[in-house]
Amino acid sequence: MEEFLQELSKRVLFMNKQKGENMNNLKKIGLTALAGSLVAVSANAIEMSVSGATSVSYTSSSTATAAAGAQGPGGQAIGVDTTIMFNGSGELENGFTVSTYAALDDGRANTLSSSQLTLGMGSLGTVVFAQQFGSAANGIDDMTPRVKEEMWDQAGGSALQNFGRSTAEGAVTYKSPSVDVAGLSLSFGVDYDPAAGNASDDHDAATDKTAGGAGSGTGVVVKIASDLGLTVGAGREVISGQGKRSDKENLTAYALYTMGPISVGYQAYYLDNGTAAPLHAASAPDYDGEAMSVVFNVNDNLSIGYGEVKETKGTVAGTLDAATTPSTDRDISSLTAAYSTGGMALTIQQTETDNYALAAAASARNTESTHITLAFAF
Repeated sequence: MEEFLQELSKRVLFMNKQKGENMNNLKKIGLTALAGSLVAVSANAIEMSVSGATSVSYTSSSTATAAAGAQGPGGQAIGVDTTIMFNGSGELENGFTVSTYAALDDGRANTLSSSQLTLGMGSLGTVVFAQQFGSAANGIDDMTPRVKEEMWDQAGGSALQNFGRSTAEGAVTYKSPSVDVAGLSLSFGVDYDPAAGNASDDHDAATDKTAGGAGSGTGVVVKIASDLGLTVGAGREVISGQGKRSDKENLTAYALYTMGPISVGYQAYYLDNGTAAPLHAASAPDYDGEAMSVVFNVNDNLSIGYGEVKETKGTVAGTLDAATTPSTDRDISSLTAAYSTGGMALTIQQTETDNYALAAAASARNTESTHITLAFAF
């Protein structure tokens, strides 16, 4: 009996020892898993920053009817524009980088004015998921040099800004790295938008393409820059599969030259809006034009620029229900001066527009606008 109790005591002590070692092993496994999870979280974390800009502006405009010389609508206004920008970036374990950008603008009722997710792949290039702008084609809608805003900003816009617009929301873009060849830097970009021409404010909403007649869009841009100050580029955007309408095709090409404090630029464009199939449906007009500008940086604080846009709204062929609409022209000229110091910038832009709305000669309106802006960055 005594020997039995001794043997039982030894076995109990052995089982307790094994249990302690097992618990220690479990603790080690748990701590290792926890550490691994913490490492995984830190690897996926990104750094976020918030910045912004705000400005106050004064605008004065007047309108005259070309045919009769009569005064049209005009007036003055004071406004405030504020933009808040969110930036985030991080690096993956394979060396790729991920960055995100979103901007809210009170001019759009505090909605997104720009939003992209960018995957940097080093020497393999960059992939951009463009929720709101950021695509390659949209990035060259106006490449002419400017002091602040585009020369057509106070002219109600230009057909030039429509290049790349159809593939600017809900698109994916590939941008190549620059390749140096014999003193030239070569690069290209490719866009794809499955629902071209449709707004994409909702990140996961699918557009009913059958209802709006929208198709898919592609864009291609190329750029060649030299170390002599000359840069040339071109782009093509095609919208296809639009149901009862032929493909749309938009083309543009530009040349820029910088020598010291002076920059000059020229850009030509052609927007083919396709042809409607039914005899009773009028086709959208085509547009073509050219833009040119020069900017002189007087010093680090003061810049002066002048630019012109000349464009034509093409003839719209008649149908069984409507007569042919003749072509019309619009001329825009703009003079801008800007002075900056610290985080403050003062800009004055004077713009004159002949045939503001590209209307027929009998109802053409000429406008003059003065826009003064005091901007602050924070």
